[in-house]
Amino acid sequence: MNFQVPQYVDLEDKLAFRLTLKQLGWFALGGVILFALWTIFEKWVFWVMFPIVIAAASALAFYRPAGLSLITFLVDGFKHLVRPKKLTWTKGVEDITLDDKYGKREIDTSEEKLERTMKTKRRGIREVGSLARILDEKSDL
Repeated sequence: MNFQVPQYVDLEDKLAFRLTLKQLGWFALGGVILFALWTIFEKWVFWVMFPIVIAAASALAFYRPAGLSLITFLVDGFKHLVRPKKLTWTKGVEDITLDDKYGKREIDTSEEKLERTMKTKRRGIREVGSLARILDEKSDL
C-alpha cells in the first residue's frame, strides 16, 4: 500500500485576511489595548502609544527570530536569564597546561595521551563487566 505523506505540516491554517489565528489574536489584543488607551487616557497619550502598540502587535504576529515566534523567543530568553546555569565538565583527551607567566595554554593531543586514555576506559569497562559477572553468579549478595 502507498500512503501520501503530508507536506507543509508546520504551516498553520489561514483564517481571515491571509492571517492565522495567532496573528489575528495578537492584532485583536493590540486593538483592545488601543481601545483602552482611547477611552481611559487623554488623546495625546493614545497618539503617542499608537505606533508602539501597532509595532509590538505586528512584531508578535509576524517576526520569527531563529524560527520561533517572538513571544516564545522572549520567554525562552527570560528563562535563560533567570534560571541557574548548569555547567557540566567532562574529562577529554586534551591535557591543558598553563605555560609561563603570560598564561599561554598548551594543548597536548599526542597519540600517547590518547592511547593512555583509551586504555583507562577499556580497563574500566572490563572491571565493570567482571563486577557484573560476580553479582550475577552470587545473586544472594
